[in-house]
Formats: sequence, structure tokens, C-alpha cells
Amino acid sequence: MSKPRNSGPLTIEQEELAAMVALDLASPTEAAAAPKSVVKELREAAWLLGESLQPVAPPPSLKSRLMSRVAQFEQLKPIADVRRNEDYWAHSGVPGIDIKPLFNEKETGRSTYLVRMEPGARLPAHYHPDAEQCLVLKGDIAWGDIVYEEGDFIVMGKNTHHPEIHTVHGNVLLLISGHNEFDHA
Repeated sequence: MSKPRNSGPLTIEQEELAAMVALDLASPTEAAAAPKSVVKELREAAWLLGESLQPVAPPPSLKSRLMSRVAQFEQLKPIADVRRNEDYWAHSGVPGIDIKPLFNEKETGRSTYLVRMEPGARLPAHYHPDAEQCLVLKGDIAWGDIVYEEGDFIVMGKNTHHPEIHTVHGNVLLLISGHNEFDHA
């Protein structure tokens, strides 16, 4: 594998990332960070390797296990299936705050989101027309002198006013609520 010109040798992490991108196993964010020329070479190598092999039928036991797993998924039929590498964050309309919608239950208006705040970001005071549950997955969130950190859980009641929220170090929050300030972001 040749290295990109003028960039020096690749690290093991860069090589592994390029391999994941070449096999379409990386998120869009990871793909953007991978060395493009190396990804292209690895894709070509994978294609050539695949073309050089003779097809082999899987053993009956493997095919049976695979078909069983497909049937289990079809039987379960999840109404939401968001994978960790599906990186579709959207800007919330508030500087430094992005959201990732996970699920919206149309019948009740209840939604589940991930909220990501950059260090120092502030969410203006707002009204909660419905109860809102918040789990701090990473970082911190605060209002006034009250600080919540990773693993803390907060529930704001229906028809409450929330003061300005801020974060010092940034965060990722799991938010479950009825109609809220992010519904139209």
C-alpha cells in the first residue's frame, strides 16, 4: 500500500480507519477523516481479492443459523432501529447544540433524542408543556449552581419553566419528552 505524498507514514489507527472505510463499515464522520488515497487502494485490493475467489456454498448449519437470525429480526420488527455509527446529527438552531432524533411516537407526540452540547454552550430558558426526562450520558449540564454529571437523571414536570441551561465541558444527553423545544429543529 502506498502512502499519500508529503504526509509521512500512516499510523496504525489511520490504516485501520482506512480499511473500515474501504469496507463501508465506518460512519460518515469517520469516512471524512480517512486518507482518501489509501481508502481507494484498499477498495481496489478488496475488489480484486473478491474477484479472485471461487464461490463456495456455506455449510448447511451456517446457512440455517443465518436464516434463523433473519427470521428473529423479522419476527421482532422493531419500530426504531438506530445504530451507533449512523451519524446524522442536526443543528438545533441554538449555537453549539446539535440533536440526533432517535424516535418519535406520532400518536402521543413523545420523542427520544440525543442532544450534544459543545463546551460553554447555553440553551435559553424555555417552557416544558409536557414532562421531560434527561439522562446525562457524558459530560455535564447545569442551571444556576445545580450541576448534573455523567449518569445523573433529571425529570422536569409538565407545564414547568426551565431556566437557562449551560455546560462547562460539553455533553451528550438522552432526552425523552412530549412536545419540546427541539420538535421543530
